[in-house]
Amino acid sequence: MYIWVVTSRRTALRQVLHRATGAMTAQQVADEVGWPVETTRLYLEELVGAQLAERVPGAPRGRGRPPMTYRATTSMDPTGPTRYRLLAGLLARTLRAEPNGRALARAAGQAWASEQPTAAIDGAPLTRATTALTSRFEAHEFAPTATLTGDRADITLWHCPFLDLITDYGDVICSLHDGMVDGITRVTAGTSVAAQLTPFPRPDSCQITLTRRTRREN
Repeated sequence: MYIWVVTSRRTALRQVLHRATGAMTAQQVADEVGWPVETTRLYLEELVGAQLAERVPGAPRGRGRPPMTYRATTSMDPTGPTRYRLLAGLLARTLRAEPNGRALARAAGQAWASEQPTAAIDGAPLTRATTALTSRFEAHEFAPTATLTGDRADITLWHCPFLDLITDYGDVICSLHDGMVDGITRVTAGTSVAAQLTPFPRPDSCQITLTRRTRREN
């Protein structure tokens, strides 16, 4: 008799199948977990659909079709809960403890930007940078809006996907985003456009300011 703590019926069935020395019928699994066989079969089929178990024809028992059996696959459940906020918090805390943590975060953002596939964008450098930044930050749910006037563009970020980390790790998170802004701008506009991220100039948003550099500034 095994005693286990599980968070779901799916996990319970996976444990039974993984402990088994061979494939099991739905009835055998039901006897192990103490559930009705039809309920057990329903959840076993869900495991098959998730590629966490597979059906295997059992040994023939006289006339008729051989019983269907189930065995576990070696895959980890890709539909299980995720805790990326925990990961982000741990990484931000680690960077914050480093003397040059903000610089490392900014460099990480720049490196990320340089690795992103960049579609061809028509227009002057300022237009290209504005379009690329708006598109990229929209894809990552920053809810940007942009206005472009003359030699300047203003992009307002109405949402931060890491808002719940800002209180504790805002310096690192904002440095990371600053690096992303700088990297995307350089990839799409070279050095002809200057980019500045201002975190929370007002409580409801952050601001990216793009300005066209003069030849002397370049």
